[in-house]
Amino acid sequence: MKGTGVMRSLIRWLGSLTIAVPLLIVIAAVLAWGTIYETRFGTASVQRFVYHSWWFQGLLAFLALNLAVAALERYPWQRRHAPFVLAHLGIILVLLGGIIGGRFGIEGQLIIPEGSAERTLQLPGNVLVVHQPNPGVHQAFPTNFETQAWVHEPRTTFPITLDGRSIQLTVDRYYPDAVTDETITDDGAEENPALHLVVRDRDQQDALWLLAREPERFGSRWGEAHLLFLEPSTPAQLDQLLHPSTETPHPRGVVTLRFEGMARAVELPVPEELNQTMEIPDTPYRITFKDYFPDFAITEQGLKSRSNQPNNPAVSFTLIGPEGIDPYLLFALHPEISALHGWAHTIKAEVTYRHPAGESLPPNAVAFLRAPSDSLAAVLTGPAGERQTIDRIEIGTRYTHPWLGYAFEVAVYARRARVTQHITNRSNDVKAEVLHLIGREGDQTAEAWLPLHGTVTLALGKEPVSVEYRSAERELPFTIKLIDFRKIDYPGTQMASAFEADVELTDPQRGIILIRKISMNNPLRHRGFSFFQSSYIPGPTETTVLSVRSDPGTPLVYAGFLIIIGGVVSMFVMRSRAARPKAPTRRKGTRP
Repeated sequence: MKGTGVMRSLIRWLGSLTIAVPLLIVIAAVLAWGTIYETRFGTASVQRFVYHSWWFQGLLAFLALNLAVAALERYPWQRRHAPFVLAHLGIILVLLGGIIGGRFGIEGQLIIPEGSAERTLQLPGNVLVVHQPNPGVHQAFPTNFETQAWVHEPRTTFPITLDGRSIQLTVDRYYPDAVTDETITDDGAEENPALHLVVRDRDQQDALWLLAREPERFGSRWGEAHLLFLEPSTPAQLDQLLHPSTETPHPRGVVTLRFEGMARAVELPVPEELNQTMEIPDTPYRITFKDYFPDFAITEQGLKSRSNQPNNPAVSFTLIGPEGIDPYLLFALHPEISALHGWAHTIKAEVTYRHPAGESLPPNAVAFLRAPSDSLAAVLTGPAGERQTIDRIEIGTRYTHPWLGYAFEVAVYARRARVTQHITNRSNDVKAEVLHLIGREGDQTAEAWLPLHGTVTLALGKEPVSVEYRSAERELPFTIKLIDFRKIDYPGTQMASAFEADVELTDPQRGIILIRKISMNNPLRHRGFSFFQSSYIPGPTETTVLSVRSDPGTPLVYAGFLIIIGGVVSMFVMRSRAARPKAPTRRKGTRP
């Protein structure tokens, strides 16, 4: 009895702490503010900054605690307490399910081009990913700049440790709605060839800059045309582009090495079998080819190839000799990258990399070539490999592509292009995010502007580092391949009435292969993940956008609602019984 009295005293004391009504007012005010915040900064921002935050979930947990204490105050319960207890228990389960879903749930998008398989889920938040290409290490840092879009000077510093290096990366400016005005002039300190190109097709006209030494800007797609500005490194490479040979080259390209004191260079084809150390003939050196990338890209997993097409061929290898070991990463289409970034080597050698992609041109191309004499030539290609050569391009002269009919002219040819960007912010709406980075390593400092889904290179220390700003990602334990996508329009219009996607799910851990159709009201569910048909991206290759959700708190929420309904039903049942008139009782010895 004494223990029961202590328990009741403790429950009565906890009951005195309940502030359910003021707490509900606070939660209602937060929800109202969250609705206004969502209209301003979007659903993803309000979820991260409000609904999934620790303080909001703390409010929900405190409310659940108050409800539990209120229910325990009436213990021991009687039959008439059933509606009250069930209602409180149901609400507590709903709150707990929401807290668990907010803390451990996953929401994102899966973007799959038709015919491709994908397993990388794009999450609502953004991350900064710092890469060191050699030896291929990286670090990722979650960010929350978009949740406080009104703070344009966050002054946030990320300490980075890469392969023994200590780097400080500071984000001193964040523009959620950035506008970039670019000016290119011909007064740079170093050579940086660039073309200001004007392209016309009927009533459409565009002007754009091509920079031969910028991997992201040496080419552009305009309509059906590939616009290129190439700078051949040797007269032989220029002659190959102007007059291609019919000989079949090595499919992975050739590395050429000329060591100090050697009269002749050594040519080594990139082998099919990698990671095999081989002797370099007539030299004391050895070479080990590490990787071959047909379409080089930097990803969170390190250096990868985006496809098997030779769009940006690169090769990595190590050179071993008496002086030491030198790592190399060479690009066939951009041989100047090593020199631009100042990558130093202990072994004195001239090393180049040639690839068939660097000696051929794509169909429907307008390729401008900078000759050693500083003049410009051009090669025009047709859809079936037809070619037309213009030996000398005159500035301001209009030319016509013979197969596409596009008119083009070089308005400006800048030998020493200097690119100046003026970035300003229009509003606090999250539309075009841009960060300003300052990197420091020792006495060296480098800075750059970095847009969302972009990458910049900071020249720091012994080797430059690349910084990428992109959506956070998560690997699914299975892959989904888009077999076919269908957009169903309303009759007689081009307005979509529905989307359908036939997909193939492959789960190697469980040995499962499923083929399903995902439509607007027909999601795919597997291993706790639900895939909903959300949108699509039109183009030559149609791309589906699937919304993905995994919420471990959903069973608790459903159970809570069912219990609440049970409490409401029991309340009506008990009231109806209480409202029935009672039959009169008879006394003993009386007649009915």
